[in-house]
Amino acid sequence: MAKQPPKSDSPPSLPRVAAPPSGNFLLAHRLLKLVAFGLGLPATVLSGMALVGAFTENGYARVLGAALVALAVPLFIADRLLPAHDPSRARGLVSDVCCVTWALVAFLFVGLAHASSGPLLTREGDRLVGAGYGEIAQVAYLLAGVSAEPAPAPPAGSASASGSASAPLPLAGGGAPSAVADAGAPPDAGAPRPKSSAADKTPAELFKEVAPAVVALTAYKSRDLEGGGTGFLIDKNGTIATNHHVIADATRVRVKFQSGAVYDATDLLVDDATVDLALIRIDLGAPLDGGARGDAAPLSLGNSEDVVVGERAVVIGNPLGLEHTLTDGLVSSRRIYAGKPWIQFSAPIGSGNSGGPLLNMRGEVIGVCTASLSGIEHGAAVAQNLNLAVPVNDLRKVIRTEYPARRKLGDPSAPGRW
Repeated sequence: MAKQPPKSDSPPSLPRVAAPPSGNFLLAHRLLKLVAFGLGLPATVLSGMALVGAFTENGYARVLGAALVALAVPLFIADRLLPAHDPSRARGLVSDVCCVTWALVAFLFVGLAHASSGPLLTREGDRLVGAGYGEIAQVAYLLAGVSAEPAPAPPAGSASASGSASAPLPLAGGGAPSAVADAGAPPDAGAPRPKSSAADKTPAELFKEVAPAVVALTAYKSRDLEGGGTGFLIDKNGTIATNHHVIADATRVRVKFQSGAVYDATDLLVDDATVDLALIRIDLGAPLDGGARGDAAPLSLGNSEDVVVGERAVVIGNPLGLEHTLTDGLVSSRRIYAGKPWIQFSAPIGSGNSGGPLLNMRGEVIGVCTASLSGIEHGAAVAQNLNLAVPVNDLRKVIRTEYPARRKLGDPSAPGRW
């Protein structure tokens, strides 16, 4: 007979079951997931859009690329962690991994890498404002640590005359926007929009009031090259607006006011080649050689959405180095070139007017003079006074209360672009 195993009086051992989590733990866990989802996901998507935006301005590419990464990375991690034989243990795992991943990305990109991510997020906010998503742009600005009130987007439609575009003649500063073809004249701007309550002035009155804030710029570049252009004071902190192409690659920029006060620009605040705009900073209290100070009231910025074809406009600038030259004309058209809005005007300008203000008759800046157009026939120009200005609303977008990407002019270790 087979030998029977001895009987034991002790009960058989049962598998241990973990105690269910307490109610307080579950509540805290759900609150943390909610916070991570509400803050981490938007921060991750905007961070991804900012990164993709460093390579392309295409909106679909930025959104789809950011969303794909924001979803694919945590889902891949969750798939690696899912238990193979116990599906009950997988409850909530995917959402937990997603929330942790998004919170971690936000912490690393927005927090630890803020010095590098701040300018990218600021630029993404600018793109969102231009696309009409001002509320989402505010989130990008918040993540970038920039306090800014987004300006109105440039007009999508405006008046223009039909016809083919001609090649732009370069202005001062070593270049001008590349040649572009008329992307299709938008419909007329329609009836005049409401204007500010300020009364129109004569050109003589405007010159007396505005010219003290318009400056002549000399940009010293490599290999003893230098260029000239125009700029204008936009605040009491010494911020001067001009064109990107005026100061591009400059190691030093000399600023001269109508009063004779001369300064060296200390900082490059903004240098945006996509809209051909730049902001530089001078110390108004420290003119060179202890000379006269540039005591001038900053110019008022208007709204380029209020610009009406046919209204009178004036330009103050430095064509061919002839400082503080006044010319007048009309707003000839509001047109789209290569997907960008421009104000076309007939006030004569020349090399050296780049970066100067285009003003309405109330003394408000409505554009930044950038390029001249000229048709060429048998080697000679056959068109005159076909000039383009960047709408002032594009300038408003790059103005900030703080400039996290500012750098010293002529600093070879600093990036030339952001």
